[in-house]
Amino acid sequence: MQRRPLILILTGVALVMLSVGLTAWLVWRAAKRTLVEQVLTPHERVVDLTTLVTQVRELNRLETASMRVIHLGTVKQTYKLIPDSLAADEITFLATGDVIAGIDLSRLRPEDVWREPGGGIAMRLPPPQILVSRVDNRESRVLNRKTGMLRRADVDLETRARQHAEENIRAEALRKGILPMASGNAEKKMAEFLRTLGFSHVRFVSSTSSLPSQR
Repeated sequence: MQRRPLILILTGVALVMLSVGLTAWLVWRAAKRTLVEQVLTPHERVVDLTTLVTQVRELNRLETASMRVIHLGTVKQTYKLIPDSLAADEITFLATGDVIAGIDLSRLRPEDVWREPGGGIAMRLPPPQILVSRVDNRESRVLNRKTGMLRRADVDLETRARQHAEENIRAEALRKGILPMASGNAEKKMAEFLRTLGFSHVRFVSSTSSLPSQR
């Protein structure tokens, strides 16, 4: 009869010890998670110091052609007398960008538009130009970065890689003929607009050639 109270006491002690152990484990796990989140995990925040509007102007630009261009390039710093494994800094950057071309209608002068016999109109449009050239940050990223053992990484190397990529994206769009495409599309859009105003014939005179184009 004396063993039953002893068993009950031991069982109670075991349950208390189990409860204490479980509580201690939960506390330790929460503390570990807090330690990882607060100490070992980097936290990034953006602090907006100031935002200013520095210029406001009217835009009379007609966007008539766009190209999506991908550029893959490597920018590398080396030294002639030191091995690359010790002193080189290299970054490989994949950039996706947009180039938009069109015409600036604010450059259209009164003498560039005249009436013709029979109800037609002639127009000399401004030359096409690149209106926007930009790198899409959401679709662009660093593919590889290698830095020598005896040097620090150049913090401006990625910026220069982006600038180089944007220059090449713009140049590639020019090589692919974005300006002639923009000029042709601008004539189509302007011809459609002028016909809605009642002009039966619309003729475009090139600013660089004596041969007119009919739309």
